[in-house]
Amino acid sequence: MSFNPESATLEQWLTRLESLHPTEIDMGLARVKTVAERLNCLKPAPITIVVGGTNGKGTTSAFLVAMLRAQGLKVGAYNSPHIHRYNERISINGVEASDESICASFRKIEAQRQDTSLTYFEFGTLAALCHFQAEQVDACVLEIGLGGRLDAVNMVDSDIAVVTSIGLDHQAYLGNTLADIAYEKCSIARANKWLVCGQSNPPTRAAETVANLGGKLCQRDQYFSIEATESGFKLDFMQQDSKLTWQLPSAHIPHHNIASAIQALALIDKLPSYEQVCEVLKALRVAGRLQSFKRGDLTLTLDVAHNEQAAAYIGQKLQQVDGIILGMLSDKEPKKVVKVLPKTEQWVMVTLGCYRGMTAEQLTKATELESNVSLANSIQKAFTKLPKNGHWLVCGSFYTVDAALELIKEENSWLPI
Repeated sequence: MSFNPESATLEQWLTRLESLHPTEIDMGLARVKTVAERLNCLKPAPITIVVGGTNGKGTTSAFLVAMLRAQGLKVGAYNSPHIHRYNERISINGVEASDESICASFRKIEAQRQDTSLTYFEFGTLAALCHFQAEQVDACVLEIGLGGRLDAVNMVDSDIAVVTSIGLDHQAYLGNTLADIAYEKCSIARANKWLVCGQSNPPTRAAETVANLGGKLCQRDQYFSIEATESGFKLDFMQQDSKLTWQLPSAHIPHHNIASAIQALALIDKLPSYEQVCEVLKALRVAGRLQSFKRGDLTLTLDVAHNEQAAAYIGQKLQQVDGIILGMLSDKEPKKVVKVLPKTEQWVMVTLGCYRGMTAEQLTKATELESNVSLANSIQKAFTKLPKNGHWLVCGSFYTVDAALELIKEENSWLPI
């Protein structure tokens, strides 16, 4: 069946995009930037913020968007991957882009790309930029997909960049050392612009990379810092030439991500009032990040944590649970992940029936766990192993959490906490 851009549905477009380029990931900016220049979308909003990092990009981006919206601004957000449906990746003021608006952007790109081949992610990035520009947003927050230096998002003319954390992940593309990854992540810096780094004591290559690009590094524990308190945490940060101290309430997202976002907006003079920030923090929830549900006496917490750094944060927050349902992709490091997750006496390894998904048997072998492990060939089967009470964790991948959330929705017996 021939493909007609004018009448194609979003599903048909996405199927086509998956087959347009010979590889799923093709790092580099030359091709996509050529098309972006033709579309004139390299500056999609008067305020353009780029967010990279190994972990915490989604929560930091969500908090940035919420703080900008609290000031009455029209704010676009570009995130990946999605949990339920593609439209989640592109939103304005919390409203997902419609199928038709995304298809309209795809048609614009198709008309301008000529013989330039684009990956699925590159097409999606251009669609987000076109959509934000067409809707004349006041600000946009763009999340880096993979790495930074060669990621399609890095082609934009940004006003400030945030690198939330620097940890080992995607080594096949980014390098095998923290220094290599710091270089890739911090290469989203811009000349004469700030880059806020939320990682404590990053490799020296982080500062070197920003300096080589002519940027200005705002490093955690130098320009801003956090300290836990009984009711939340204390944040010291820089605004213009002054140092401010805010006592902030405990929140649903990691404190260092909150701090990085506040510091970033302070540096571009777009920080809302202290009272507004506190209200935003109390209300903010991000799907798939320490998201909890209750059914009778059973509590279920879901998190997309899929690498050692993210798993360690979950371990710190929850410490101990009664059981863990784990599903992971084959390019991850399960042995390192399970060592830092909350302590538990029961494991259910689940098969992910997606591209690069590990089987329950492969996952069990990779974790090297020798006891208290059962296997499930789907999340549905894993859920049948849940007891009637206690606290269980579901984690390991966006795909794992997606399947769990779909099942929770279908069962209609779980209440969000």
